[in-house]
Amino acid sequence: MKLLPPVKYREFYNKDRGLPEPKWGSFMTELQCPSCSSHDMYGSGHPDDPESVFPYETVRCETCGHITDWYEAREQWSNHFTLVVRGIVCEA
Repeated sequence: MKLLPPVKYREFYNKDRGLPEPKWGSFMTELQCPSCSSHDMYGSGHPDDPESVFPYETVRCETCGHITDWYEAREQWSNHFTLVVRGIVCEA
């Protein structure tokens, strides 16, 4: 079995855009991160609208920081379920 390369943790989405970091919302169930396969998904503000949290539109992974839409995370959980989380490395 070939292992995938580690995922870079996204600490700041809006670091150079003059916008605040997207807000975190509440924990969401039955979702899986399409980037690292973690199940620790939370509602989130979108990078372009960081103050507004719409949990059934935008979600964020607590493990790698990846922001995606709710439907993509739900499809990942439904069709590609795994308990193996990819390795995470921090961006410098």
